[in-house]
Amino acid sequence: MPVRENIEFVHRAIARFNAKDLEGYLEMFDKAVVFHGLSRRLKPGVGGLRDYYKVLRDGFPDMRLASEDVIAEGEKIANRYTFYGTHKGEYMGIAPTSKLVISAGMVIHHFRGGKCVETWQSTDALGFMTQLGVAQPLPIKK
Repeated sequence: MPVRENIEFVHRAIARFNAKDLEGYLEMFDKAVVFHGLSRRLKPGVGGLRDYYKVLRDGFPDMRLASEDVIAEGEKIANRYTFYGTHKGEYMGIAPTSKLVISAGMVIHHFRGGKCVETWQSTDALGFMTQLGVAQPLPIKK
């Protein structure tokens, strides 16, 4: 798939994610996708991503992603995004706090044959947990 088509595919997938169409979002991924940066406790492939996003959606039923920057070269697409969600359900053993979480992240998708075969994700996990009130920011020493 040409670079422009891969970028459009990512934008359509994010729109489906924001419309709460998880299966539509997951169509972007090859069934044996390899992911990096998410919990190592997840099962491999698209099934692991499905499980991860279901847990996230249960905790943040109004969650959405805003794509801030998309950069593409060859078969890889980098996307800087912002996550928005209100903590209305249990998430990773954390009882609902009703707090709005706004968290930055970046992901690189590697496409082959029109599907994402590998993905690297990096998020501000400490900032995310700090906003939920379950972690404290590290003090800055002067």
